[in-house]
Amino acid sequence: FPSHDKPQQNAPLRMTLWISLADVAQGGRKLVALTTSKGGHTVEIDLPLGINDGESVRYSRLGPGNQDLVITFRLHNDRQWQRRHNDLYTEKEVSIWDLILGAEIMFKDIRGETLAIQIPARTQPNTQMRLRGRGLPARSGPVGDVYVKLIPRIPEPIPEEIYSTIERHYRNK
Repeated sequence: FPSHDKPQQNAPLRMTLWISLADVAQGGRKLVALTTSKGGHTVEIDLPLGINDGESVRYSRLGPGNQDLVITFRLHNDRQWQRRHNDLYTEKEVSIWDLILGAEIMFKDIRGETLAIQIPARTQPNTQMRLRGRGLPARSGPVGDVYVKLIPRIPEPIPEEIYSTIERHYRNK
């Protein structure tokens, strides 16, 4: 005899949601519009920290009629940040003098927080600096790091006395 007391199992409602790398770093809540044969619905979801491009998350009983909702997350490319696992990579333009003399430079991370990098004196151009634990949170495993590549910039104008001194020392070697 068929049992009529079991609730009918509905197939989950599936959708794709495009999010930013900042969403992956910060998480938070997001309103999502769903369109089904029964009309439009809006639900609020928790964004999973550290989600990877193409990963899916099941939200139980969040869809219309208490249907499960399965969202496949896709990530937009970011102009400033590249992701490798939970590590983030970026470039920062710095004065050649900061590389020669050493300096502290400030910049905003993907969450908008101000970070500081200590550049030691006599640092070579294109050196990559590492900030431990400032990358993406992990769904499993350790928090990632931030890597900043120091791109040298020659300031304009160079004062004549500095130019003359460099020329005299460089040319007389």
